[in-house]
Amino acid sequence: MRRFVNPIQVILVIAIVLLGQLSTLAQKPDSLLYKQLPDYPFVFVSDSIVTSPPVITDSLFDVIARGIRFRVNRTELLQDDPFIPLYNDSLVPWLKKNNLVLREVYVKGAASPEGPYLNNVRLSRERTKRLIEFLSSNLDQPIADRPLNAKCVTEDYAYLVKLMELAGDAEYKQVKYIWESCRGDERLCKKKLMAYNKGKTWKRLLQVYFPTLRQSRVVLWFAVSPKHMPIPSYHFIAKTEMLAIPALPTQISLAEPVPAVEKKYARRHLIAARTNLLHDFAYVPQFGFAPSGNIQLEYYPLTGHYTYNAGFTFSNHRHWSEHKFMQVRDVQLELRRYFKGGGAFIGPYLAAYVEGTKYGIGFSATKGWEGEGGGAGLTLGHTCRLNKKGSLRLELSLSVGAFITRYDPYVWGNPITGFVDGLYYYDYHGSTSQFKERNHQFMWLGPTNAGIHLTYDIIYRKKKEVVR
Repeated sequence: MRRFVNPIQVILVIAIVLLGQLSTLAQKPDSLLYKQLPDYPFVFVSDSIVTSPPVITDSLFDVIARGIRFRVNRTELLQDDPFIPLYNDSLVPWLKKNNLVLREVYVKGAASPEGPYLNNVRLSRERTKRLIEFLSSNLDQPIADRPLNAKCVTEDYAYLVKLMELAGDAEYKQVKYIWESCRGDERLCKKKLMAYNKGKTWKRLLQVYFPTLRQSRVVLWFAVSPKHMPIPSYHFIAKTEMLAIPALPTQISLAEPVPAVEKKYARRHLIAARTNLLHDFAYVPQFGFAPSGNIQLEYYPLTGHYTYNAGFTFSNHRHWSEHKFMQVRDVQLELRRYFKGGGAFIGPYLAAYVEGTKYGIGFSATKGWEGEGGGAGLTLGHTCRLNKKGSLRLELSLSVGAFITRYDPYVWGNPITGFVDGLYYYDYHGSTSQFKERNHQFMWLGPTNAGIHLTYDIIYRKKKEVVR
């Protein structure tokens, strides 16, 4: 028997299907509603009142986010960080001029893997807070009133893998495998990475990539204020110029890789020259003024805490009529460790030094010494900037250690006969056949040097960042 289709049932089915499709469309706003600013790849702008925010996945965030870096084990903002003028002097004025209203904030703070894990937990949280405070204080739109997607990553190995991939690192696949095999366990990943390749890979990652991991990054979504529509004229990325990134939500269409603003590499000091003002204007009791030429050269790596120094001191004062002499040749090598890392090399430091000296010193016709010596010790100092660029610096230092010298005293005239023949003799009264040079020895333990130094950068280099 033939069954007739109930028209009411057909209408209901069609209605249900249409409602489902409308619901699906409502969950996927038109991709044209989200524009990415070409000069600020971390900023999206909507040209209408959009209720559904853009979906920012972790992989997308790692590609487009920008932020502020921090020094090792520190949470305060670096005033010379390039993100600060980019945000304050360029982006914020443009946003205010075009009446854009903040709609949503995506922020992530992280610490680099070195250091204790629990301390890194604290650092990632504090750095996230610092960036949020900075954004809020400069935008004049309280972020507390906006949806906030904040995430703290204790040790961001996923971002480390992304940085290595973007840099074309030769060990990218090995590090990626280790991270994926740990299934998100950061402590286990740290243990495996530190053991891999006998620790050589870990040391290289520490120098090359870890400084980039010490940062808080952000992605922002703005919309035009309803009072000031349509959207201001700005050159957005055309839809035909965009390429979809694999595995990203269809709501957002971006270029791959994201077209970033051309970066100006920061000029970094490579070698600096230093002079000790206390030596330049030295006064020696029983002798008088005895300025000496002294120069130190300090080599700065791009990152880390350590610098390397080589110094030379030279004086050649000869007052024949008064029998006074101050002739010194001193060479010193020094290894410094600045307490603040990140390649800043500013603030307090501790150094270890070794030196070798050759001298001829005379205070009068009966007081003179000639010899050689050497020593080693520690130096505690502090360095501060004298100009905005930091190329001119002032430094205070105090050294303590041991100095050993072997020497011979000398006098004017023959010490045995007492005859003054216009020559200098070693002050020796024994048999000349048994005389040997450097019969005397002296050892000093205590302060060995003090300094008020002026340092100036004489050779620079460009610091290439791992990512743009």
